[in-house]
Amino acid sequence: MIGGHALEIASLQSDQFEGIYSVTRRTSSTHSCVLELISENLDIDLDIYCNIGLICLGSTKKQAGSNEALYKIDHDLVLHVAKQMKEIGVTKLAVVSSIGANPSSPSHYLKCKGEMERDVQALGFTNLLFVRPGPLVGRKVKTRADEKLVQMILNPLSPLMIGPLEKYRPIHARDIALYMLKYLMENEQRGTHYAYQPEITGK
Repeated sequence: MIGGHALEIASLQSDQFEGIYSVTRRTSSTHSCVLELISENLDIDLDIYCNIGLICLGSTKKQAGSNEALYKIDHDLVLHVAKQMKEIGVTKLAVVSSIGANPSSPSHYLKCKGEMERDVQALGFTNLLFVRPGPLVGRKVKTRADEKLVQMILNPLSPLMIGPLEKYRPIHARDIALYMLKYLMENEQRGTHYAYQPEITGK
């Protein structure tokens, strides 16, 4: 869903880009200015040059079917796309991760995200951003029952989540997409950077 919002926002600002490309498994964009590269393995098999890129891949164990399948998506596939982006000239990359990402985490999901961050960082992008959101709201497709439950619990508590708890506030997918694009277009700092809910929303 974050990727869909990013394409929508970028298409409204298409005059600022020489080209907008979406690497996807199935057609999803209705924007005429977006060129879709449809590939089951998310291969970039077009001779193009890009200097900025976004990776908004992610799944859950329930969606993927097993821990192994989840790892193939949230780590292997993300790394595969990142390597290809490096090859076509991308120097500034923004990647959706998760709050709590840590390669040493006892949680398989958070360990997967942490190892993904570590291995993407090793590719040596000039400017690399990992966004680490909490629970997402604003899903364009049907929201899962567990997500609805989390939102029902956390949304009323959001105003009370201050200090260290601010990072765990529910956040709208569109806000993340907007932040990622703005960061890539305006931030020239070298190195690896991390963004949490307060930075993303400015609240």
